[in-house]
Amino acid sequence: MINLKNINKSYSQGGNQFHVLHDINLAIDAGEYVSIIGQSGSGKSTLINIIGFLDDQFEGEYQFNDTQIQTLKRAELTPFRNASVGFIFQNFKLIRTMSVSDNIALPLLYAGEKRRQVQARIDEQLTRVGLPGAGDKLPTALSGGQQQRVSIARALVANPSFLIADEPTGALDSRTSAEIMQLFKELNDQGTTIILVTHDPNVAAATKRTVEILDGRIIADSEVSS
Repeated sequence: MINLKNINKSYSQGGNQFHVLHDINLAIDAGEYVSIIGQSGSGKSTLINIIGFLDDQFEGEYQFNDTQIQTLKRAELTPFRNASVGFIFQNFKLIRTMSVSDNIALPLLYAGEKRRQVQARIDEQLTRVGLPGAGDKLPTALSGGQQQRVSIARALVANPSFLIADEPTGALDSRTSAEIMQLFKELNDQGTTIILVTHDPNVAAATKRTVEILDGRIIADSEVSS
């Protein structure tokens, strides 16, 4: 599904050139559950921005299924991203003044669907993440773990090809973190492709494959022992 070949990324700042990613080669198949682990400044966020179609300014080849990403025009990239990937963030990124259902509906509305036509899909995803009947609540009425479940439902509702979860347990306590990681396991067992970004080896150990990045280079890529 995802195939990166010899990806290099550089940027200029203050007259200096910074080489952020070095010769990245990475393949991720549909149905995998992969963690990308690295400390702050390792290059993992830059790599995820490329994988998630947020950054198209790189050298090398990125083939996603049958599409060469570097050949897409900017106007083509946004709808392609919206249809292909769901994002889950550390701080949830929910709109506090909108109901849970309206937050989940946003990816569908951005894709041009009508609000009255999507309620069944919203309810399905709320049930899937363990929050049936919570659609009329505001995010502020929910715990942190429940808000993260809403953000997972929002990421799933458009049926993307894969999810990117960027430090999804970083704002949660240990018990709630374990519950969210269990939910990711269940989603992956159902066939959802998940790429989880973390600096925490304990979180990475809950995935099925770990890719470690340091100073912009992949230094390890291994299956996680059961």
